[in-house]
Amino acid sequence: MKHRVYSKRTIFISQIFSLLVCPFFVILNLFRRNYKIDEIEVKTILVTEYHRIGDILIIEPILKTLKKRYSKAHLILICNQNVKELASHLKLADEVIGLNVPWTNWSWSIIKWWRARNFAKELVRRKIDLAFDFKGDIRNGWFLWLTHPKISFGYNTTGGDYFFTKPIKMNQDLHQRYRAFDLISRVGCILTEGDDKKIISNNKGAIVIHPGSADHRRLWPLKHWVDLIKLLSNTEKIVIVDVNESKKLIEEIKDLNVETFKGTLVEFKSWLAGQKCLVSPDSMAGHLAAYLNIPVITLFGSQVPELTYPITKSGLVIKPHNPCTHKRKHWRLCRKCMASIAPLTVYKAINSYIVD
Repeated sequence: MKHRVYSKRTIFISQIFSLLVCPFFVILNLFRRNYKIDEIEVKTILVTEYHRIGDILIIEPILKTLKKRYSKAHLILICNQNVKELASHLKLADEVIGLNVPWTNWSWSIIKWWRARNFAKELVRRKIDLAFDFKGDIRNGWFLWLTHPKISFGYNTTGGDYFFTKPIKMNQDLHQRYRAFDLISRVGCILTEGDDKKIISNNKGAIVIHPGSADHRRLWPLKHWVDLIKLLSNTEKIVIVDVNESKKLIEEIKDLNVETFKGTLVEFKSWLAGQKCLVSPDSMAGHLAAYLNIPVITLFGSQVPELTYPITKSGLVIKPHNPCTHKRKHWRLCRKCMASIAPLTVYKAINSYIVD
């Protein structure tokens, strides 16, 4: 295994916990009926993908493939609350439910966990025939188990085999999209990714700067963004997306000929479709640009791009020249590695890859 989705420490601790609670859930499973996929009529499918906003864009072809395989089934997608409007707008499923669960933000509030448990229990009434969770997180497995699906597929990377009727070992070398496909392929799905889509680059549009990311360790330094914009603004139209992480940047470059965009995710999607390209750290914005077939340049630090890069025919990943040797708290993310990417490097990439 070359890459890792979870740290060795996380896997060790979660698997110990999994072993401790195993007898309890194994006994409960004795009271549940066993089903075979070829013995049931699949009327309702549940997919849970609620950790991050960009996740639903990564699995968009997966949802489309599932719907094609089970065209008469009702497909329910549970996603992050912040992306519900966009997921509904893109018609990623027959029904989209927004949900924020406490473990995605490392909250240990008993009340929030109990609410998540009650939410899952309410889904039992939906009589779910087939369910998928692509994350490999034991807490996700518990949530899916509570919905009582007849057949469920999920990864047992962090333990919890008993939460799925079909637990699968994860190939941690695969991109997030193809890990998801690995699960749905078990029910006969054949992935189609829209290879016939044409790349859209509007020369009259702007170079879009989206500095935001869900994790501060993925962010590029403020000074680097300022330097890049100064290099670009003499010859290119620049627009900065107004998000929380770009407030200081917008203030810093207020004297330059640079515009800003602010709106909902749906409005951002519609507007972005007419732009020249997008530059961002590893985040939702890059995956949205890839979905729209807009050229995208993504900045990666110490994390492995092969696992989450925006999948597109017109994408470029920029990462540090050398492997991370910094002392860091997070096993995968490093701000110093992000800072090691020089603005001039990004500027040259934009000029050679996009502008020319």
